[in-house]
Amino acid sequence: MRAPALARILALVALALGVCPVPAPAAPHGLQLGVTDDSFSSSNPLLREEWMSRARGAGAELALLTVDWSAVAPRTRPVVFDPADPADPAYRWNVLDGAVRSAVAAGMQPVLEIDYAPAWAEGPGRPSLAVAPLGTWQPQPAALGDFARALATRYAGGYVDPLAGSLPRVRYFQVWAEQNLAVHLGPLWRGRRLVAPAHYRAMLNSAYAAIHAADPGARVILGGLAPYGDARAGASRVPPVWFWRSLLCLRGARLRPVACPDPAHFDIAAHNPIEVGGPGLHASSPLDASMPDIGRLTPILRRAIATRRALPARPKPFWATEFWWDSNPPDPEGVPMHRHARFLAKGLFELWRQGVDAAIWWYLRDQAPGSAGYGTTQQSGLFFRDGPAKLAYRVFRFPFVAGREGNGRLVLWGKAPLPGRLVVEKRTRQGWVPLAHPVAGRNRVFLARTGVRGALSLRARQSGETSVPWRIR
Repeated sequence: MRAPALARILALVALALGVCPVPAPAAPHGLQLGVTDDSFSSSNPLLREEWMSRARGAGAELALLTVDWSAVAPRTRPVVFDPADPADPAYRWNVLDGAVRSAVAAGMQPVLEIDYAPAWAEGPGRPSLAVAPLGTWQPQPAALGDFARALATRYAGGYVDPLAGSLPRVRYFQVWAEQNLAVHLGPLWRGRRLVAPAHYRAMLNSAYAAIHAADPGARVILGGLAPYGDARAGASRVPPVWFWRSLLCLRGARLRPVACPDPAHFDIAAHNPIEVGGPGLHASSPLDASMPDIGRLTPILRRAIATRRALPARPKPFWATEFWWDSNPPDPEGVPMHRHARFLAKGLFELWRQGVDAAIWWYLRDQAPGSAGYGTTQQSGLFFRDGPAKLAYRVFRFPFVAGREGNGRLVLWGKAPLPGRLVVEKRTRQGWVPLAHPVAGRNRVFLARTGVRGALSLRARQSGETSVPWRIR
């Protein structure tokens, strides 16, 4: 996050419904939007390209692709094998190559999230699969570095595979995800000692060095943590604030620096601010970090940079690499459709006003229900499983929210489909009439104020396209 932007953003106050930020920056910072979907990694090129195209049509600029290391690498390590060489014949790149090509062809930047080690790259002493799922037990940092080197070399731009031909460049690489959960990285603890952050730091640093050796211009993203944990030794999930402090060699609420012989190296900070309630609901524990709690993590990041425990020691962008709500329909336990759309709009603003630079929505379309119903899959799509768009699709493509400052002034925020002028309209008995004419910058984000009071129904409009109306009382 850039320092001038941070100073402006810290002047903003939280937006509950009807409460807006003050004061507004003169030039609003951007917010890249991204999505992920199972179809992105389909071996069926027609299905993959259809949904990539729909993602771009929704306004997505980033396509998150999960790179299952165990699926790309050989199941057993060959006697003759160079894991740092993307041309080694033991690697299976075809599905990932197709996904990367389709994302770039659709006009999106791929974000490659590395997960799940092959069995031969896991550490010793593996427990049962019930304790540690496949690919999660002490992934070996050196082996991860070799794979990351092969991955970044293959997608450094200009690499030509003898069979697959020329491959596009990928700029963003994320190292693991939700490593504060035992189902993603184990062990978290040895007795009462938290060990996962130090092990993840070694994984991260090995991948960072390898990726930058292959492409100095690449950007390595910290693995986003799950938002909630249990504040006790031996728990199967670690609160994110605890994990960040340990990862970045800081102790306690005062963030006292401790010995850190090999500080964490990354270019972009990340978190998964998945919200169990509405987008303005704070996590009850100060050690957790849901959607409005990014401010519990950024001071840790700033302190780590200042004490050279987060390297390179320069300001880092902050990404939200997973957020979502299920909708009803189809999930009877999900959020009703209009509230689902409103949560998405409000959630994007909530992240933006805290200085988040990119937000990735899970998923583009609903997943198929599991054998036991909807409880084990997500129905959070911008599209229903069978294809029709939800109201959330319009919100994602043209997010718009409105609220009031403490002095009663109306604040209008959104991200337009295009840079340039747009109109915000209010509904009257005679129909929709112009209220304000904000200008979206090159990043398409706009912010405006007006003194209009009273209950209102508002919408933004640009080039014949309108946002979902926003009502304030």
